[in-house]
This record gives sequence, C-alpha cells and structure tokens, in this order.
Amino acid sequence: MNYKRLSKFGMKSLVLLAALPLFAVDAQKGKEVIESKCIACHTGDLKEGLSRISDQRKTPEGWYMTVKRMQREHGLSITRDEETNVIKYLADYQGLTPDEIKPYTYVLDKTPNIQEESKDELLTEMCVRCHSEARIGLQRRTANEWNSLVNYHVAQFPSFEVQAQARDRDWFGVAQNEVVPYLAENFGKDKEKFDKYIKSVKNYELPKKWITYGHTPILGDFTATLTLIKSTDESYAMLMDYKYASGEEYKGRGIAVVYGGSEIRASFEVNGVKYRQTLHLNPKTNSFEGRMFEALHPENGSTLVGKAKDSKETALVAVYPKAVKAGEKSTISIVGTNLVGDIKLPSSLKVLKTIKHTNNEIILEVVANKISKTIDGNISIGTKTFKNSLVVYDKVDYLKVTPDYAISRIGGEEGKDKILKEYATFEAIGYSFGKDGKKDTDDDINLGVVPATWSLEAYDEQAQEDKDLEYVGQIDVNTGKFTPSIAGPNEERKLMTNNAGNISVVATYKDGQKELSEKSHMIVTVPKFVNPPIN
Repeated sequence: MNYKRLSKFGMKSLVLLAALPLFAVDAQKGKEVIESKCIACHTGDLKEGLSRISDQRKTPEGWYMTVKRMQREHGLSITRDEETNVIKYLADYQGLTPDEIKPYTYVLDKTPNIQEESKDELLTEMCVRCHSEARIGLQRRTANEWNSLVNYHVAQFPSFEVQAQARDRDWFGVAQNEVVPYLAENFGKDKEKFDKYIKSVKNYELPKKWITYGHTPILGDFTATLTLIKSTDESYAMLMDYKYASGEEYKGRGIAVVYGGSEIRASFEVNGVKYRQTLHLNPKTNSFEGRMFEALHPENGSTLVGKAKDSKETALVAVYPKAVKAGEKSTISIVGTNLVGDIKLPSSLKVLKTIKHTNNEIILEVVANKISKTIDGNISIGTKTFKNSLVVYDKVDYLKVTPDYAISRIGGEEGKDKILKEYATFEAIGYSFGKDGKKDTDDDINLGVVPATWSLEAYDEQAQEDKDLEYVGQIDVNTGKFTPSIAGPNEERKLMTNNAGNISVVATYKDGQKELSEKSHMIVTVPKFVNPPIN
C-alpha cells in the first residue's frame, strides 16, 4: 500500500497504519489469472462468455468457495495473491445486488442461532435438509447451471439419495424436473440486473468516515467512527474507534476490501484478538448494516449500523438506552447525522445536563418523571421529528430471552486444539404490554436489555435422566454467557457418551418487588468440523 497519500491524516494515523500487514488487491490482475489459467478447463473467454463461470453470479464468499473447490478437486494451482484477485474480479463483475443479498445477510455475518423460515416445502426437502437456504439464495445461475449443480450433487454425494427425505422419492428426477425450474425462475442468472446496478453506482465515491452504532452482548451499546482510507490498490486501511456506554474504549486497525460496490469485508485486530467484519452498504442512502465477530469464535460479535458521517440529512442511527424508567436518572446517547438544532424529548423527561452535542452525537443526562403508563415518545432535533424513538416506562410487564433457541458446541481447549468450543450468550429483553394490556401483541413495546440473573435447568425428563446439567457446561450468573464442556467421550456418563445435552436457560429479573422469569431452549451438541463461509 502507498501510505504517502495518507499524510493528511496525520502522523498518529500513519504510525498506526505502518503496523498493518501489506495487502494488495487488483481485480484486473484477477481477470488475467482467469484468462491464463481457467481457460485450461473452461472454454470461451470473459468477453463473449466463459463456460460455467460466466453463467453464475455470487457473493465474494461464494466465489471463494468455488475457487477453493477448483484447487481441491481439479488441481488448480494459484498463489494466495492470485486467488484474492480472482475473487475480487468475479465479485465485482459477477456479484449480487444489495437487494439480492439482503434476505440472507445472516449467513455472511455469521449471526449465531438463526432459524431459517422455509419459503418452499420442495426446496426444504430436496436441498435445505443438508445446507442453509441462504447458500442457494446467495447465488444466481442459468437453468443449465442449476441442472449441472444437480448432477454434481449426485456424483459428489451419492449416499444422500438413500438418506431421509430422499430415499422415498425419485430424487434425481424430482431435482431435474421440479427443483431446477423453480431455481431458474427464482434464482436465475439475470445478469442484466447486476449490470444495471453496477452502472448506477459507477460514479459513487465511498465516504471516508461513518458514524456507527453497535451492540455487543454483555458489553452493551457503543458509538464508533469507522474510517476507510483508500490505498493505491483496491483495498482500504480500516480504522475503527469505539466507546461503550460504560466508558470502555477500543481501537480496531486493519484492512478492508469493497466488492461489487456494496459489500465490504474487513480483517482487523483489537487488543490482540483477530476480528472479521461484514458490512452491507446501500449506496443510495449512504448507510450500512452488518456485524463484526471474532475470527476464531464468530458467535462472539457485535451488530453494526452506520451512515456516512458528513451526511447533510438529519437522521438517527440509534438512540440508547431504548427506554428510561420513571423516577430514575439516565444518560441517553443519540447517534446520527446532521444533529443540528434544539432538542425536544418526550414531556416526561427533563434534561439535567448536556454532556455532548456534535453533528453526530448528543449525550444527555436526564431524569424521568413518574408516570402512570408507558410512553413511546418522540425526539425532535431542529425541525425533524423522530416518532417512537425513546420510551419512558413505569414497569416491565414481561421478558423475552434472546436467542429463544440456541446451539452451543463442546470443543477443545483454547490455544491447544483446532476444534474450539462454540459459546452461547443470552440477553433478557424487557417488554411493556402496550395500550391493549396484552402480551405478545403488535403494540407491545421493547424496553431493551434488562440486567437479569441466569441459571440452567434440564429441558425435559430425558435430560434429567441423563443428568445433562452435570456435564454440559456452565452459565455465568451475571452475564448470561454459556461455556460448554470439553469434547470427547466422558467415562462418567452413561455409555461413555460426550458432554452434549438438552437445556433450558432461565432469566430472572426483579422489577421492584415483582420478579419476572423467562426461559430459552439450548441444545449443547458436538463440534462442527466443516464450517464453510456459507453454510
């Protein structure tokens, strides 16, 4: 990278950037690799169409999996730099549009404990029983290419035709005659759509600075400034400075690459821990959503939303905490863009002190008057009003535990074994009944995370009989983080089985004299040995 161009960011930034590993990305060099090495097996050319390759569109992760498969199964020999450049070229010129990616971002973000809602019974029985629906939805193919994929499955995984939900039907016939037409109609190549999108963002300049809000289980809410500094190649230096509501501050430094004008992927370190970041950019609104997570433990991470910091639009990125309890003091952070003008809060809140007021962040110390019912109030900044953006509540009516269904995996020891444990972290969310006074209706009001205490129970009679509670692991009573036990046969257990189990996770919260409780279901299971970028 050429850091001479970055001198205007000051010596402090240069010192930080100098410590970053050298990294170079060049889509056109990737094109050269494709034209020199891929044509050994694929006929045609990129201009007129290269067999198989030109008939598909995928995310960067999808193309990464394809290139790795070519190396593993077909003897493709390329360097790591060549691989990086090939993926960059393919994702730039044969990628997906933001609206095609949006329904399936959870799998790219490694969001833990997502339960897919099946859109089609046929697809579920034929395909999704082995992998996620997102793996299908994050690619586009011609009908012939979908048919080739069916044939690949039969050749590569011949045993699946005798597995459950396959042996009871003519799997190959159904796949060719019913599934392929469905996929061609719903996930067809439609390259014109992608070309039209790329044309629309051709002159788009990626903003350098982004005001960002994030939430990390246990640590809570934070405000961050994300900086992307363009290099002379097609990568960016990434700087992320963030501060939690608790006062804890962190700095992330690393490298980012933008694919197809809207998909940002970054690698960076914070206090010696390696992280990955996936951001899904909307160039039309100069905003993004995404997640950052530990490289070795993707289940440990933070949700992210952001907007170009210098936007002239008065917009809210986040308000935290979401709710203030009547009769109590609280420090409120309002994060957004062009936050200029007088501030008006719900009438039941009194501002005691303005701690900070900039274009991107307003921090206020407030006290809430006593009220008789919960108010989902508005915030006004200048002439702009944001409805239902700050709640004042008198009591918590009930709890929900997130995730409501979780998976944790036993594994090896940190720093010693390759297959590591997969943790699970739970949060208790407080709710108000809303105007109708009923639970789980549309007018219920989310009050945000409440400080619960945590415990475990056997999920059912079988779990009691198997003594799952004794073996699966432990939950932190204060944080809600579950740490599973070590993997491997356990001589103390019946039949020397491993430390898996079926558990209820219990959150308990005291609101005054009232005690609330809610449960979540957790399966503690065996390690996952195959974990591709798209499951």
